[in-house]
Amino acid sequence: MKPTKVADDIFQLSVNVEDILFEGLWEIPNGVALNSYIVKGEKTAIIDGVCGWEGVPGQLYELLDKLDIDPGSIEYLVINHMEPDHSGWIEDFKQIKSDFKVVCSKKSAELLEQFYGHTDNVMCVGDNDTLDLGNGHVLSFHEIPNVHWPDTIATFDSKTGTLFTCDAFGSFGKAEEANYDDMLSEEKLAFFEEEAVRYYANIVAAFSGPAREEVTVIWGSMYGMTEKAVKHAVKVLEEEGIAHHVH
Repeated sequence: MKPTKVADDIFQLSVNVEDILFEGLWEIPNGVALNSYIVKGEKTAIIDGVCGWEGVPGQLYELLDKLDIDPGSIEYLVINHMEPDHSGWIEDFKQIKSDFKVVCSKKSAELLEQFYGHTDNVMCVGDNDTLDLGNGHVLSFHEIPNVHWPDTIATFDSKTGTLFTCDAFGSFGKAEEANYDDMLSEEKLAFFEEEAVRYYANIVAAFSGPAREEVTVIWGSMYGMTEKAVKHAVKVLEEEGIAHHVH
């Protein structure tokens, strides 16, 4: 796989994975891409480094080599969330550069220590905190917990308007040379839309917040006991003024 340009000084590094059960559960006959990003200002940051399922980041290093980037020159590792497909390469990276700085949420910092015993050079960030990489590239950070891990943040580059959304807008399907909507054929666009819906349904939907303004009650009752409970629940909803639907 080749690295692709996202915007000025920003590159996407994709590693395609096939012949696995995603999350150990779902078949992915069309594969899936693990994506990492390089942002080059006066200082270089990598966002969501990726590695194979055995924690081996060899393909990532090959992609960095194609960009003529020495891994030892990377100063910041931005962790949008600590899932091992993004963080599993940290131990290996330590062997190359021991003084890199980790930028992550407070919850990620706790997991970083628990997973890898890493506590040095950790910069915890929250909503609207920033990191200036130089040459106009100022990264800001925004908490989006439970998409789909409790520590998730998104990262925004102010110079190019690029938003790194972690796994929030993920999709099954392998990364190719054309990665963006306006570069895809109608057939390919329809394919990725379907794969994105399947990804959301399986990976993200379980963590979506429940509707707060309406309640749907779906019930059945063999002996009438459940019906009594439902009637009481509906009465409370009515008293509270909460819109509801009963089936």
